[in-house]
Amino acid sequence: MRSMKLALFALVVAGGCKPGDFGAALDKAPVRYIGVPEGFGFAAGLTLVPLAPPDDKPKVAARLLFAGPDVQSLGLADFDGDGKPQIQIAASDELTDLGLPVGQGGITSGAWMNGPSTAGTILLGMPNVATVAGQPVPAGRVAYLNPSADAGGKEAFAAARIPQDGPSTFGAPGTQPRGHFGIAVAHGLVTQAVSDEAVVVSDNGVHVLGAGMVSTTCTGAIATPTDLYRSLAVENFLSDGNQEIAVGAPVEGGTGQVYILQYGPNPANPSVASELFCARTFGVPDPAGNPAVGEFGTSLAAVSHPGGVADLVVSAPPDRVYLFYGDGLRSPKTFTNGNPASDFGRRVALVDIDGDGIKELAVSATQADVGSTKRAGQVLVYKLDGDGTTPIAMINEGNPINSTEFFGIGLAELEFNSSRACAPKGTDAHVLVAGASAGIFTYFRFAGTADPTTAIAPDPRCFAQP
Repeated sequence: MRSMKLALFALVVAGGCKPGDFGAALDKAPVRYIGVPEGFGFAAGLTLVPLAPPDDKPKVAARLLFAGPDVQSLGLADFDGDGKPQIQIAASDELTDLGLPVGQGGITSGAWMNGPSTAGTILLGMPNVATVAGQPVPAGRVAYLNPSADAGGKEAFAAARIPQDGPSTFGAPGTQPRGHFGIAVAHGLVTQAVSDEAVVVSDNGVHVLGAGMVSTTCTGAIATPTDLYRSLAVENFLSDGNQEIAVGAPVEGGTGQVYILQYGPNPANPSVASELFCARTFGVPDPAGNPAVGEFGTSLAAVSHPGGVADLVVSAPPDRVYLFYGDGLRSPKTFTNGNPASDFGRRVALVDIDGDGIKELAVSATQADVGSTKRAGQVLVYKLDGDGTTPIAMINEGNPINSTEFFGIGLAELEFNSSRACAPKGTDAHVLVAGASAGIFTYFRFAGTADPTTAIAPDPRCFAQP
């Protein structure tokens, strides 16, 4: 296991535990490292999809899907109560069944879908797959993956793939096929409130795959970033009805844009009963003299509020992350570390790192120097209601493989189901997962005691309060 370091600042823990006690306990907590499996290529930690533990493996407390974006690769990590990962890698024939021909790139995004028609389904975006012979820009593909245990107990990567979204052309016959279909994927209840739907981005628009296929080009031709990464968030940003889609276009117009797409009657097109249209469009709030201009919308995260509209986190590297309240437009709050060279804001995620039931904001700075190591990468954690400049934690790998580790290139929250590993008194643990070019790291947070005078005594097996 490789060494890790965690620097903590003024952190208040649920239950009244002292910040120093929390830091000491977390230093002793198990930190796991998943090295890049052979053949995964560069940036193996970019695509991270937390999944529910499988029904047929009662001792597995958490499950994580990971994939390589530049080569054909797909892996699955099952964690037991101690946090030890058991890794399975998809075989070449399984990747072929998934629709990943050799030499056509890998998986850049994924989403865990649920609902009556897609229970237990993983949606994968593969924008570099060439589905049309001779097309200069890959048309791309998305696939549905349904992992299941075979008779021998080994995980089978069973897949039912779909080429693009049915039609091979966009608009009238004879137009060019969509480029990079699957550059980003997400899920939600956009056109209906009874079944989870797939949301897919291509170069030419945004598409919702439910009972039928609904598309919009109100975003225009979305310029594709060089790293083939597009941001999506699906939540109730405008109302408490069906969910809306937030799409980040960080190179759009030279400054970056975020579009809020809504399905329903479009005031600008009253002749159509319902369609997917751009209900809001906004850019960087303070463009004058702002070093973040040019990548607004690189990464998105929705802050849900039960019974109300969601807030939207929008990153704008190299030195800004914004929290937009209510309808995605009102009174943005700014988070910054004051160091544009660190590439602050390359990825954002929400993680309940201190176990109080309220999400914290994790922000990656993939070019941050760590000690004497240049561009090792770092993840900073902030309270959403904090001052925006003082992190409660700074996380980095203590022994980078080389000077371009890009720690934080992928971020996710992984929840451990304590009932699968210990007695009912156990408390589910929320884990920050950080991907890097050379591997994946998991950080465990344990529940503390209710007595503020007693030091935290973590149970590394059960995540339980003593």
